[in-house]
Amino acid sequence: MLLPVLASASLLSLALAPGATALVARGDGIVRAAVRAIPDLEPLPKLRSRQNVLDVINQRNGTRYAVEVAVGTPPQTQYLILDTGSPNTWFNPTCETSRVVEECMRYPRFDLSKSSSLRNLRASGLLLYGSGQAEIDWYSDTLKIGSATIKDQVIGVNVQSERIPLGILGVSPPLSGVNEYPYVLDSMVSQGLIKSRAFSLDLRGVDNPNGAIIFGGIDTGKYIGSFAKLPILPQSQSPRGGSRYYVHMNAVGLTLPDGTVLKSEELQTPVFLDSGATLSYLPTRIFEALANSFEGGAYEPDTGFYYLPCSATNLNGTIDFYFGDKVIRVALNDFIWQAGRYCLLGAVAEEREPVLGATFLRAAYVVFDQDQKNLHIAQGANCGENLVAIGSGKDAVPSRTGDCTELPTPTGTAASSRLDATRTNLPTMTFTGAVPTFDNGPGPAADPTSSGTLPLGSDVGNVAGKGVQVSLGVAAAVVAANLVLAL
Repeated sequence: MLLPVLASASLLSLALAPGATALVARGDGIVRAAVRAIPDLEPLPKLRSRQNVLDVINQRNGTRYAVEVAVGTPPQTQYLILDTGSPNTWFNPTCETSRVVEECMRYPRFDLSKSSSLRNLRASGLLLYGSGQAEIDWYSDTLKIGSATIKDQVIGVNVQSERIPLGILGVSPPLSGVNEYPYVLDSMVSQGLIKSRAFSLDLRGVDNPNGAIIFGGIDTGKYIGSFAKLPILPQSQSPRGGSRYYVHMNAVGLTLPDGTVLKSEELQTPVFLDSGATLSYLPTRIFEALANSFEGGAYEPDTGFYYLPCSATNLNGTIDFYFGDKVIRVALNDFIWQAGRYCLLGAVAEEREPVLGATFLRAAYVVFDQDQKNLHIAQGANCGENLVAIGSGKDAVPSRTGDCTELPTPTGTAASSRLDATRTNLPTMTFTGAVPTFDNGPGPAADPTSSGTLPLGSDVGNVAGKGVQVSLGVAAAVVAANLVLAL
């Protein structure tokens, strides 16, 4: 059950304050932030010369993807985890409880006292994630992402956090299914920076340092073929009743180095796409079917990890994910994650909330369309750059074919036996070595706790943007203008 986080401040009244500038930056309706993979503790990347390009960094061999933003007046550079599994944006984790203290302390901290545009909303809340949590106070301030300048954006500033080494830039729908206040995507639309609450994501493989998140646009030079248009599952059909980027996955499989294709029987498995999750979380029968396909592996029951010989990353095969007629092939080098001297399969077993995390997203190009409630997915690639804006309305996402060349068709014959994902089949070998520790990213936001009420005023639509719904029902017991802040 989703529990509301309630607070006590007037966020909408601040956003509608007399004299406030509603629109700061206009352009072609595209805001692009570049993605770059770096090894652990490598010097931080710098902004590129192009105004609309911003570095997003992949840390710790693919553990996290972080976006460089600027907050406050004058702007202060910050790094935030890019998270399609949560909707809120907040700064300054507590490094002492982050589990990766040295790494956490490398990043700059937001100094509230130096921002002349900061407004204290006198509200607080507790945000819970799949791994970790954060107690925050709510403020509004100017937020810059790439070429976009967002005025009076509601942001959180951490008071105390656990197991989270960076703040978070949330770009998911609200878990409750309604917008509790204008999130970053809402503000971009209402302030005229993009046309729809939609963005495309290109995380790239571990050997390719360049990728991007593009708010309000796509890049036809970053995918192959056409998009598969997948309806986002309604809350009533999601595994735990939350509003997330859930779609149906129809099958899984393997393409072996000799070109032989193994494919499971037809499935109807709901999975949601989460850039904040390092690994993927698959139903037990699917995880075990994949794990048992690799020779020389061993299962570690306490963590749920499946360890593999690191030589497996040198194979030319792929792990395949099917969505209707579309197959996304993930190279083994991208799906097998290296932790110290060990390698592990980039998935664990999970029945309650299946997730396709960064180990999958590195091979896909995905458009997340909140307004039309669809995901558009294609095989990721890189053959140049051609930005196309996403408009508004039913067919807002362009149905452009990617500029990149199709992947070679597997040349081997179909195997006589399928990949059996119908039954549980626990791997027989047990891992007995020293289990390495690593940060697994925040993962999906969990149900929050309560902390007060938040009076927001009545003119919600002007602030929330086109297509945004706001629920007043729970707060009506206090005053009609109060809004539940379900984080």
